Amino acid sequence: MRLVSLVEELESHGLIEAGKTHDFDLVSLKSISEFERFELKTSRDVVLLVVETMTALHLQFIERLMTFAPVPLIITARNAEEPLLSTLLQCGRITFVPQHLDFSRLMKIVELAQVRFETVNRLHQKVAELEHHLEGIKRIQLAKHDLQQSGLSEQEAHRVVQKVAMDRRISLPDSAAKFCKNQLR
Repeated sequence: MRLVSLVEELESHGLIEAGKTHDFDLVSLKSISEFERFELKTSRDVVLLVVETMTALHLQFIERLMTFAPVPLIITARNAEEPLLSTLLQCGRITFVPQHLDFSRLMKIVELAQVRFETVNRLHQKVAELEHHLEGIKRIQLAKHDLQQSGLSEQEAHRVVQKVAMDRRISLPDSAAKFCKNQLR
């Protein structure tokens, strides 16, 4: 595991000591611009952001990070305005530690961040699968509706969509999409 840190506070001695006593590679970066040029390895990196005050600039950086290289992210700040904090936590992939981070607890916090990140990623994946499934159901219903407009019953319309799917060896939603686009009429 590699812990990539951006520590904006003056005191980073505790982090260096924690890096020596635990089983992770510590990469310390000095600024957001340096961080944005750094290549993250999303499969093994955990990011630690230690700031005095959470600002809109930090939030923009975090949004870019989670869009282009999502990794477990631990943020600690002595001061964070409630709207910024709410926006941060809505993502679900971020572990926020208020006040000052006790570096002796760092490994436990890293483990928590990794579990949160993996859990939320699974939830995002499940939501995407369910949305895709729901879109398929909508397409099937729309195709059946279109076929019913031509005088078929709902069961007959379903059988037509189903037969085309079997004949063409495609999924039922893909078959329905062809009817919705008037490609088979």
